[in-house]
Amino acid sequence: MGIGAFLSARLARRVGPEHRTFAAMTGTVLGGTHATCPACRRGHLLPDPGAPALRKCDDPACGATYSLAEMGRTFALEGSDIRDLAHEARRQALMLFLAAVLIGVVAAVWAIFAQSWLTLLGAVLLCTVVLASALVQRYRAWQLDRGRMFEARAPLGAFLAAELNELIGRGQR
Repeated sequence: MGIGAFLSARLARRVGPEHRTFAAMTGTVLGGTHATCPACRRGHLLPDPGAPALRKCDDPACGATYSLAEMGRTFALEGSDIRDLAHEARRQALMLFLAAVLIGVVAAVWAIFAQSWLTLLGAVLLCTVVLASALVQRYRAWQLDRGRMFEARAPLGAFLAAELNELIGRGQR
């Protein structure tokens, strides 16, 4: 029996359906899944290596291709008011930030009480994930405000510059 088979057998007993659901959600949050194809509803839209401004369905029976501009127009038609969506994304970012602060404070007090550095390490890792989710929400709000939802290359530099300008008080909405 190899090490891989041994670990696989152990994990199969320890990992239940609730853990698999959590793993699937984690993949979604971290960008592991792609949008479902609107034409066939079976495949996922993946970047086309030959044309960065196109997304192609990975289902061989469908093979539909969509441009990023077309996806942006579809998003604008299906969504509600862009300002409301951006406001909601900012509100979610604030809630996630406050949750991370609360988790950090409670975990620090508990770590001191229990005299456990591992508790503090676990809290730091959990807070990192929650803060990353808050940053993603801020990025979505910025994209909605600026109308830069679907681009071939993510405008992270412009986003960071806008966030820093807003942080030091020179930002305009």
